[in-house]
Amino acid sequence: MYKNILAAVDGSAHGAGVLDTVASLAGLTGAAVHVIHVRPSQVITDGISGGVYTSEEAAEGRRVVDEALARLRADGVSADGEVDEGLREDLAGILVERAQALGSDLIAVGPGHYSGISALLHTSVSRGVAKASPVSVLLVRAEA
Repeated sequence: MYKNILAAVDGSAHGAGVLDTVASLAGLTGAAVHVIHVRPSQVITDGISGGVYTSEEAAEGRRVVDEALARLRADGVSADGEVDEGLREDLAGILVERAQALGSDLIAVGPGHYSGISALLHTSVSRGVAKASPVSVLLVRAEA
């Protein structure tokens, strides 16, 4: 069964669902959990100049991970975590690379929550992870 779970969180209800699920799995299997939050950034340019901009403060990303760790540890789960930063279109690749580097045998993610025109303009992180991952991927939906 699973021994090393990578849990991707973003501070949303979907991220909370991921934590609930991995806490249950870890309790059943004795798996360790590595929490990751990737602060998304994007390249913005006007054709002449530009730069990479992150829409989230570093302290917010740290808060998301720290709250996730506190929640898991309160349930008796062995957990550690990190905050990374990456381009929005590279988030799935970042998660898969970290899972491989950590020796994870399961990646738990929430579903993308884009709709309408946003769904056309943004890539689905969960779909990208499922497509690229050499290990099992668990898509966790938040309860309605």
